[in-house]
Parts: sequence; C-alpha cells; structure tokens
Amino acid sequence: MTASLWPGEHWRSRIVVSAQVLAFLLLTQNLCSQPLVRHSDVWRYREGTSALPSNWKTAADSALDGTWPSGAGGLGYADNAPETAPCQTILNDMRGNYSTVAMRKTFEVIAAVDPNLHLVLTMDFDDGFIAWLDGVFLTSVNSPSSPNEPAFNALATASHESSRGDNSAQPVITYDAGPAGTRLGIGSHVLSILGLNSSLSGSSDFIQIADLALVATPTNCLSGLVSADVTVHATDGPISICGNITIGAGATMTIDPGTTVQFAQGAGLTVADGGRLIAEGTGTNRIRFTAAPNSAAWGGFTVNGSVGSPETRISYADFEGNSAAAIHSAGGTVFLDHLNFLSIDHQYVSLDSSSFVVSNCHFPASTKKVEVAHGTGGIKSGGHGVFTRDFFGGTIGYSDAVDFTGGNRPGPIIHFINNVFAGSQDDGIDVDGTDAWIEGNIFLHVHRNGDTPDTSSGVSGGNNSGNTSEVTIIGNLFFDCDNAITAKQGNFFALLNNTIVHMTKTGGIDGASGAVVVRDTTPSPTTFARGLYLENNIIADVPEIVRNYDSAQTTVTLNNNILPMAWTGPGSSNRVADPMFKHVPDVTETFFANWQDAQKLRDGLSLLPGSPAIGNGWEGHDQGGVIPLGVLISAAPQGVVASNTQSSATIRVGYNRTGQGIPSSGWPDGVGYTHYKWRLDAGPWSPETMINAPITLPALASGPHFVEVIGKRDSSWYQDDPIFGDDGVVTRSATWQVGSELRVKDIEQTSSGFKLSFDAMAGVNYSVQYKDFIEVDSWATLTNLPPVAVDTEQSVTDQATARQRFYRVAARP
Repeated sequence: MTASLWPGEHWRSRIVVSAQVLAFLLLTQNLCSQPLVRHSDVWRYREGTSALPSNWKTAADSALDGTWPSGAGGLGYADNAPETAPCQTILNDMRGNYSTVAMRKTFEVIAAVDPNLHLVLTMDFDDGFIAWLDGVFLTSVNSPSSPNEPAFNALATASHESSRGDNSAQPVITYDAGPAGTRLGIGSHVLSILGLNSSLSGSSDFIQIADLALVATPTNCLSGLVSADVTVHATDGPISICGNITIGAGATMTIDPGTTVQFAQGAGLTVADGGRLIAEGTGTNRIRFTAAPNSAAWGGFTVNGSVGSPETRISYADFEGNSAAAIHSAGGTVFLDHLNFLSIDHQYVSLDSSSFVVSNCHFPASTKKVEVAHGTGGIKSGGHGVFTRDFFGGTIGYSDAVDFTGGNRPGPIIHFINNVFAGSQDDGIDVDGTDAWIEGNIFLHVHRNGDTPDTSSGVSGGNNSGNTSEVTIIGNLFFDCDNAITAKQGNFFALLNNTIVHMTKTGGIDGASGAVVVRDTTPSPTTFARGLYLENNIIADVPEIVRNYDSAQTTVTLNNNILPMAWTGPGSSNRVADPMFKHVPDVTETFFANWQDAQKLRDGLSLLPGSPAIGNGWEGHDQGGVIPLGVLISAAPQGVVASNTQSSATIRVGYNRTGQGIPSSGWPDGVGYTHYKWRLDAGPWSPETMINAPITLPALASGPHFVEVIGKRDSSWYQDDPIFGDDGVVTRSATWQVGSELRVKDIEQTSSGFKLSFDAMAGVNYSVQYKDFIEVDSWATLTNLPPVAVDTEQSVTDQATARQRFYRVAARP
C-alpha cells in the first residue's frame, strides 16, 4: 500500500477555542497560525517525586489531586536570570530533589477543525521532554524509552540548552505532528508534557516552555507520522520536511537516488522501532539532506529499534546544515555507506546499543570539541558493529575520533577494519570496557593537545564500570603519534604484525612518547594494564618501547619483533635491526585528504629486498603491518609437483596465540584466528576446523590447483562475511601444478636466436627464464605467458646474440 505524502491545499480556519480567538478569526480570514495552548497559560503540573497516576495524560482537571498545583508557564529554574525570563513558575526546589516535571494543559475545541491543518508544537527546553495529545504520543527529544513514558525519576539521555542558556544556547524548535485529521474533535483535549533534566543534582538549569498551534502548511511539505510504505521521488523536486516526521512501525520510507530533502528549522526524521528508512543514492546520483533555504539548522536523524528491528540503509548521501548528530541510532539497526558529513561543528554519528555497519564514509576534521563517532551500550544482541574503509579527518581537544563503550566476548564486539585515522588531540580509537578487533587501519598524527588530560594514542582503552578491554590489534600502521597503544586499568591488548614508526611527542604537550603505554600518569596515575603481548611487529624510531613499565605491576611480552633498541623484559627472538622500509615519509608528506590518498603510506612502509623482516614472521611470512587482510597460510605447494609427492602435503593456517599472559577469560579460544574453513579449486567449503589443525590434501589429479581459506576471527565472525563489505576477503594460495616436472621439450637455433618449446597445461601461468652462465648468473625472465584454455605445446623465441644460453620454465602464481 502506498500513502500520499502531501496534505491538502491552503485553508481557511473555522476552529474556535475561546471568545478572544473567535474575534481574531473574524478579523483575519487568511490566518497562518491558530493557537491552541500558550506557554503563558495556567498549567497543572506535578513534581517528579513519585510515580505518576496511570491516567494523568487523559483525566479531567477535576480528577487531579492536591499534588497537582496550578501555575502560569513556562516552568523551570536556572542560575542566570535571562534564561528564566519567559518562566512564570520557578521550581526553586528541583535541583537535587527530582529530575522530572509533569505538565498538562486542558483546552476546548468548540467548532469543527479543518483536518488538513497541522498540529505544531513549539518547544524551548532544557534538557529533554516527551509530549502527548490526549494520551497519544506527539514527539520527544532526549527522552529514554520514547515513545513510551519514562519513569518519574528518569534522566534526559543528553544535554540540550534552551534558547537563553549561557552554555551553547540552542534555538527554539518547532515540531510538526502532522495533519490534525480527526484528532481535534469538538470538546476537551489535553496537551501533556513530561520534562526531563539531565542530572538530579549537577544540572544548573531546567526549562519547559511549550506552545501548541494549528498551522497551515504548503503543499509538497512532509511531516507527521508515516504509517504505510511510501516513496519519495527525485522528480518531485526538493522535498520539504516542514516538521518532525516519524516512520512508524511496519512502514518503510524509500528515498530515490538524486533526491534533495530540505528540513525546516529544528525538524528531524525519526525511525520508530519497527519502521525503516531506505535512502540509497549512487556514486553519480547522491541524496542530499540539508536545511531549507534561509532556514536555521535542522535536527538530524534518530533511528530507534530493538532486537530484530529492520535495517535502515543510508548510502551515497550528504548531510549538511544539521544542528545535532546527523545520525543517532538508539537501539536501531543501520547500514551507513559512502556518506559525507558537511556540518563539522558537532558529532556526526552516535550508535548506542545498536547494530551497525559504517563503511566508506568521510568524517571531516571537526571544528569543535566533539567525538566524531560515539557509541555506548555496546552492540545489541544478535547484531554486529563494523567500521570499515572510513576516513576520520581529526578532532580537537579532549575528543577521540571514535569513542565506543561496551561489548565483551562471547557477545558481539566491535570491528575496526581498514580505516584511516588522520589525526586526533586525544585518541584515534578509545574503547573502555570494550573488546575489539582492530585490523588493517592507519593511525596518523595523534598528539595530546588542548585540555586532553591523559596520554594520546592510536588505540586506547581503560576500565568501564568494572569491565575491561581485551583487544586484538593486527596488521595496522602507526605513524607520527605520541604513542601507538595505551592499555591501562586491567586491560590486555595483543599486537600481531603491526608497524609502529616515528612515535614522537613533537606536535603535542605530552612529556614523553613510546610504542605502548601501560598506564596514564597524568593528571593522576591510573592502575596498570593487565598486560600486552607483541609478536611479529616492526617498531622503529621510538624513544621507548614500553612507557611507565613496572614488571611487578604488569606483564609485557615481546616475541620475534624487530626493535630499535634491546628489550630486556619477557619474550625472545627479538632483533635490533633496520627494517629497511621502501620510503619513510617526512611528516609533511602524511597529511592526507582522504582514504585513498592515505594508502600511499602502505607503499612507503613496505619492505625493500634484503629486509630482515622479509620471511621472518609466522611460518615464513613477513613481519610488520603491510600484510593482506585475513588469515595467513603456509607450506602450500609451489610451482610444479609430482602427484605422488602431493598426497602427503600439508598446509598450515594461522595464526593463534595462547599463554604468554594472554587471559583466557577474554580470549577463550586464543588471540587471532580461532577456526577456519577451506576448499580446493573453488569446490565446497570444509567443515569448521580448529586453527592449529593443518589441511591435509588428498591425492590430486594432474593439472593446476589452489586452496582458499576463510578464517574465523576471535570476534566469532568469519573474514568473508558480507558485513565487512569490500574487506570481506578470502585468502587464496598461489596456483601450483600437479604433473610431470616442467622441462624444455625442444630447442632450435634460428637466424634470429633460439626457439624453445614445452608442454603447457591449461589454466597455468608460465615464466620462461634464462641465464648465460649456469653457475654464476641468476635467472632472468625472458617472458611471462598467460594461461591457455587447453593443454598444448607452447613456443617462445629468444632473439639472443649470446653463443650459449640456458633456459628453464616455471609455473607462476
């Protein structure tokens, strides 16, 4: 079913709510706004010191008991006189005694109402509220459990300043509750509001100033409740959202690619639990969410939800002109892809108790002290949490690029895969009391500055309400930071195959810097980390390997790392050596504009031939962070092998670590990859196999073969899962050939050189190589041949002038 978006034509009002209003209507036939309730009217109100009666939103005034005094609005208190100037009822006893105030105003409708007129609620408030008309939900801001009524002692979920507040004052906001329809029949009606403060005792102000009116709205203007499936088309021109719009349970709103959606001042879009928004643009036809022309800022998106709620999808879209977080998911399920955020003075996304994928998004450097992306409450049951291929431009002051709290194994944990963190004056990723998988990211220019009180690091984590963080950090690059890692307050971090280069306090205000930090010392010392484990990392150009280390308080173990200085603590097989990077950039070369540009660092920090890190990692792989995503495989056959040799071949999959102080409580199956599945030649996948059990290949037929493997991360997610998007990868071996040993079949000298031939098998790449002296020269490549479709004889001519030449043929990946 498709619902119409647009209300009717302009109107002439016939509503009468009082003799005074009647006189006004008689004088003004083209009225634009018709008051129903004024904030200066006399209201009944009740202080939130005990539970409210169940019928308080609908009962007649005569049914209210003595706990409901009367007073002229607005209501509130503040520590500055200008803020309370519009308030006629001052709540001097509120601070420290109660956090909510229930307000209600009864009004009369004595003539039929045009059903096309819109109900508009205007609110000036601090810090939150929820409103009903005759007990039916209208709208809310910062109200927990909305649209349900919160408890009498609830707190607002966030702070919000009134228009006269002395700390980042915010404008009066108008909420369009949609057409009046049949909601205003002749008789008595009750507007009910529960105002919420953000703190019982710490808040300096609380303001509730409410007005309700009937307003004529233009055609092509959307607001109110969407109760059935609806599609917004780009061909309808810029779409005007003239008031709050809510996508109700069971309804889906679809916004076509190329649509521009313009919001009135303060208006926002809410997805109710059970509702769904689909706004998927394309690379060449993006969707634009912006403020209406000549309008003040709009309010942003809120996506509500619970376990099993449908997925809201927003992709290839631009957000600009919003005054709060562009997208706030409160228990919702959201997919956010290829988004640009153009209003840079506030938080971009907030992901609380939600399930989410945030991919390919550009988060520009913020101009105010805000955490660009934030989340609390972990990840909801049955959900997932993924940031992948995002670009975080930077933060100022005591603000992390991403601050996420909650989520521990065996429940769902957060993933950060292949993102770029281009700068921060606090931390790149801060995970307090949060388990995480952090793989393939780039961390740059993280330096303590401004009012940042503690260390700044690429990745940091502490204790939260007794919960600690056990974090796997694998295949990342850290460059020009105060520190790569800060673990403290009982946390344990495991670092496998990372590259940490040029840790320096230059550019910040910290007193020191290093590769890893085991506790903060400013403004006052924290407790120590439970420990860290480091293996197969490259650490270069750092003043210290471990800052604030005390072996009596914590354990840091280093095994098989390349280091800039000797390590005398626990561990073995570490080497002090020059890793021989291809190009260590100057700091000025690393201020990248976007994700794609930052990938230059991977090339610069790759290894030159002869590097001591080449082949000296796990099972012959390289050390350091320039490695592919996913599990590693070793001992796969190479080149051409005989079939009788192949029957006993084994391939190992890795890697996983236990012991070494690694807490089994945090990693019950060990750090890294815990299980895997494999297949041969694109056949069916094997059953799930423990990571330490090798692949034993059967006797194979002659011809080309390869093995593919998918690893199960210690987060319990397989590396190829679609939630990882473009980074959902499969690890594949080189192709080898089973059959007779490759040999040159025939060589013929011609007038132009030498012509050689050999038998080529279908599907195999070959390399023809030569040398002039069998014992002293290295093999050089004459030509590489692409695979042929069927078994055939291949011929190659070498236009050589040498009197003698030696040849060989090799299969190549």
